[in-house]
Amino acid sequence: MAVTILEALYNAKMNIEAGNNLTIWLAKEQLNNAIILLEKGYGIYEKVEPLLEKYDGIENVPNKG
Repeated sequence: MAVTILEALYNAKMNIEAGNNLTIWLAKEQLNNAIILLEKGYGIYEKVEPLLEKYDGIENVPNKG
C-alpha cells in the first residue's frame, strides 16, 4: 500500500517514538524520502512508493515542474 508524504512523516514520528534500532533506521529513511520529495516540489498528498518504484530510488525522482 502506497503512503502519501504526509503519512510517511506520521509513520516516521511513530517509529521514532517506538525507539528501537530498526524503527529508528526506518524513521530516518521515511524522513529522508519525505524531505527530498518536498524539496523537489511534490505535495504532502503525493504517493511515495510509486515514485520510488518508477524512478528506482529517491535520488532519481525528478523535480516536479
